[in-house]
Amino acid sequence: MLPIWKLNAGLRRALGGVLIALMISAVIVGDLFFGTTGRSAMFAGLFAWLAALCLIAEITSAQRIVIYIIAGIGVALIALALSRDAAVNFNAIIGGNARLLSMIAAVGFLRLVAIPPGSDVIGSIRGWGAYVKTVLGVSLFGSVINISAPILVADRLSVGGVLNRFSSQSITRVFSGCSAWSPFYGGMAAVLTYVPGAELIFLMPVCLPFALVGLMVVLLEARTRYRKEVADFEGYPLGIENLWIPLFLAIAVVSLSLLLSEISILTAIASAALLVTATMLMVRSGPESAMKALSSHVINGLPGMVNELLLFLSAGIIAAGLAGLISTGLLVLPAMNFNSFVAFAILGGVLALACLGVHPLIIVSGGTPILLALDPSPNLLAVVYLLAWSLGTSASPLSGTHLVFQGRYGVPSWQAAVWNWPYVAVMYAFSLPFLLAVEWLVTR
Repeated sequence: MLPIWKLNAGLRRALGGVLIALMISAVIVGDLFFGTTGRSAMFAGLFAWLAALCLIAEITSAQRIVIYIIAGIGVALIALALSRDAAVNFNAIIGGNARLLSMIAAVGFLRLVAIPPGSDVIGSIRGWGAYVKTVLGVSLFGSVINISAPILVADRLSVGGVLNRFSSQSITRVFSGCSAWSPFYGGMAAVLTYVPGAELIFLMPVCLPFALVGLMVVLLEARTRYRKEVADFEGYPLGIENLWIPLFLAIAVVSLSLLLSEISILTAIASAALLVTATMLMVRSGPESAMKALSSHVINGLPGMVNELLLFLSAGIIAAGLAGLISTGLLVLPAMNFNSFVAFAILGGVLALACLGVHPLIIVSGGTPILLALDPSPNLLAVVYLLAWSLGTSASPLSGTHLVFQGRYGVPSWQAAVWNWPYVAVMYAFSLPFLLAVEWLVTR
């Protein structure tokens, strides 16, 4: 049998997709039969690491350097922890992020049904109405099918493969806002993984208003600052007849959580995404065509999540190293009350690091073991992280969204990030009264 690295690129990519599918299956089946305390995450984690080995050649050399740096820092932290006789949880390195990655991968299947061909355009319109419907479409569908929605819109709005500033910043800001509340984003998955006690049923309705305020800021700026661009804007409003799909998903997630209390919320989301996708495909085109579509996505679609796969696995190494160091007493914060003002300061620090290119995931995975020593309210800490993920995605030149837009539409990632800094500053200012309100809610 040939080693993985000697297989040709096509076989490696296909094998990577199959291994990711096995990762999803191991998490769902394991949780159903053994609960979240079983070893299903370990088996799923092994599939994830093998998939990473198959797919690492798919990313650019610059992205590989970033991954190597993150993993290298994690290995150094583990070595330091071991040198101080600390216990390092190697099981967490292998399977700690397996449920999180499985949820992200399973949600990717939704793009097969969320916007079917021929239902995505409501006529040819121009001006303010077109702009409003376009950004609403990005927000609504982006909250479910993630990066596929802004790509679908940006492909239509780009001219000669190039996207102008107005369209680029509008799409990225609105899309990034979805990660503040949507359960189908890596941000929510990371928060539910790393913050014990964080509750999805609290976080979604509480953080949705923050995203809505961000949407209003985008619309207000467009109305007052970009009048000419709005007047000339040819919209790409997404079909409102498909809005029942997010509702169907929400019902499925809640139902699975209530019926199968032994599974984690991440596994419930992953299962709901797969169930909705398979059901819709069979209803629309029959079992045979559904199987072909699902199989094609496994081989051709799942390998596309290689960036998330490598990033979350690398972050798991850092988290394990920091947790080991904390157990030695080497990393300790001064005693303080974790209130909304401390949360506001932490959010500002995370956003400053995001502007320098540090991914919010590194802060979430690395900083949580340290911050938990302050005994924060889990939901307040989770809200801070969700806001940081949302605004940090807009502010960071190395965020996945900006890198996709750079490669696909010729918008330099650093320039796109700088364009968004004024918006991030406005939303950061708004976050203080917002966090005060959240603190009041969690302490009632």
